Amino acid sequence: MKQPDSPEAPQKEQSKPDRTMILKKKWSFPVGEYITAIEWLSDGSAVAIAPGTGGILVVDSTDSRVRARLRGHEPGNCALAAGSGLLATSGQDGLACLWNPETHELITELQAAESGREWCENAKFSPNGELLATSAGRTLRIWNRIGECVFETSSHCATIAALTWRPDGAGVATGSYQGVQLFRCRNRVWESSPYEKLIWKGSIISLQWSPNGRYVAGGSQENTVQFWRLPHSPGQELFMSGYARKVRELAWDESSRFLATSGGDLVTVWDVSGKGPAGTMPKELEGHSAHVTQLVFQHRGGLLASGGDDGRVFLWNLAQKQSWQIEPAQSAPITVLRWSPNDTLLSVGSADGEVSVWDVKERTRVEAC
Repeated sequence: MKQPDSPEAPQKEQSKPDRTMILKKKWSFPVGEYITAIEWLSDGSAVAIAPGTGGILVVDSTDSRVRARLRGHEPGNCALAAGSGLLATSGQDGLACLWNPETHELITELQAAESGREWCENAKFSPNGELLATSAGRTLRIWNRIGECVFETSSHCATIAALTWRPDGAGVATGSYQGVQLFRCRNRVWESSPYEKLIWKGSIISLQWSPNGRYVAGGSQENTVQFWRLPHSPGQELFMSGYARKVRELAWDESSRFLATSGGDLVTVWDVSGKGPAGTMPKELEGHSAHVTQLVFQHRGGLLASGGDDGRVFLWNLAQKQSWQIEPAQSAPITVLRWSPNDTLLSVGSADGEVSVWDVKERTRVEAC
């Protein structure tokens, strides 16, 4: 792993899981098809599950009882999002749908794409759950709770591959070919043009805004991670290279100190405290024997969960330098990891269609590795 912008490389810090952890599995549910997305409802009472094709399930988080089966998107589902008393779904039909998660009634259908040819690949609620941002092809649209479009732009030069909200909810960032564009709302009016452009010569395929609002990180198709400090000054951007594959997984911890990334079988963590990652080497977390597919920090806790094509799930406490492997491993590649709103439960989706929920409070450490 190459460090950013420094002539001499410090010694890399490597870490392996030092314990195996036995978690209490609350339940597992056989969906029977590749799991594309999982989303907890905002009150934590249920989990929405989107298989690759077919209907979307709403399952009780206590006992896996099926509360509802919602209409899916044809020919396939893409994304799920939970807002304040709302559930959003999106799919390959170019549509997004707003649902009432209590009555399971369809509130409205949103035309996210300019035409029926583009998939609605991204659908994300603002931090307060009042606005939904969608992207389909080159089009970004933002909707209010009743399905009115309050902002739209099709000015991107290529398909929008990644989308993330500004932590204060007053803006969004989009990632595509040639970098990142930042849009904002001022005095309740969305500006028609991006207020900042973060240039990259390649394609940004993953994107995360730090919780403190100071940094934007993007994973690229060229096997790098781009890092911008805001407000951005040209020439001050950093890039981290040396990844084995395209970087699709990025995750910030709640303090905005740690940026977890992966583009291979290692979890690579950058410490951006102080002056940032320039001139430093990351910590490399070893344990997965195959490509890491999922990285997600707790909302307010210190645990990072990672999942991979090897069916394994690990928990890492970076501040306390502790780590555990969850047993038993899944029998198929991990496709989704999501923490419950209160960070006590971890939902796991896999390529063979199994969804399981694990109680992280009830855990037993066994022999040291």
